[in-house]
Amino acid sequence: KLHLGLWVDTVRGVFEIPEERIARIKACAKQVLSEVCRHARLVPAKLVARLAGLSVCVSLAFSGAKLFARELYASLKGKGSWAAKVRLSNQAVKDVKVLAAFPRRWNG
Repeated sequence: KLHLGLWVDTVRGVFEIPEERIARIKACAKQVLSEVCRHARLVPAKLVARLAGLSVCVSLAFSGAKLFARELYASLKGKGSWAAKVRLSNQAVKDVKVLAAFPRRWNG
């Protein structure tokens, strides 16, 4: 059964992330990495917030999601406008690379 955007398997007692949501996370992470490469780690705040939000939304199924969003949220701290660009730390870039790969074993 689908609940809050996640599949709920009551027999096994787990939440699973639908494939289309994983695809959205991967696509957004790849877009962030593209911006990182083109603009010396400067990325639009709105794009960083989108990736952080997408990853946190699946935290019931993937307990490490909040950990990978932590540096993204830190980079957004103090930004007054979504149009602003934020510089991602080295750790944030590493975390985005991991989200872009999103191994299947993390689901559930």
